[in-house]
Amino acid sequence: MIRKKTMLIATGVGLFLTLILAAWVQAQPRSFHDPDRNMGDRERIRDNIETLRMWKLLDALDLTSEQSTQFLPVLKEFQDAKRTFAEDRERLFGELETELNSEKPDQQKLQQTMAGLEGARDSFQQSMERFFDQSKEILSVEQQAKLYLFEERFEKRLRESIQEMRGRGAGHR
Repeated sequence: MIRKKTMLIATGVGLFLTLILAAWVQAQPRSFHDPDRNMGDRERIRDNIETLRMWKLLDALDLTSEQSTQFLPVLKEFQDAKRTFAEDRERLFGELETELNSEKPDQQKLQQTMAGLEGARDSFQQSMERFFDQSKEILSVEQQAKLYLFEERFEKRLRESIQEMRGRGAGHR
């Protein structure tokens, strides 16, 4: 009974978020990195995607209530690390771009920014390893395999869906 309710809720949330994402993609300007874009919109979209990710992951793993209690905080910590990495990465790439577009790029500033990118990447890599290590203590081997597949495929499917929606939206303009 609980499993059916969870699946129904997850399906509903998934459909709702897909519709929101589809509408958003069609209404967006060509460049995702538009500096004038409302940051609140981007944050809401990220939150919606993370909610969709969480529901789909929980559905794929079919956790017991005990596993859910242990796994959700670990997942939240990993999602926070992923978000921090994405924000740092975006900020640092913006700094690189700004510096490279200046008349005489400051070599030291470029090196510092690239070192910041490497540091952010290394920190995220450690967070990802910690997430998978902690997951091994909570999940069965089969659930671990599903987790690896999910993490590998979710981003790819999301990008494909966005490209497909943009392709359909471009023909209607």
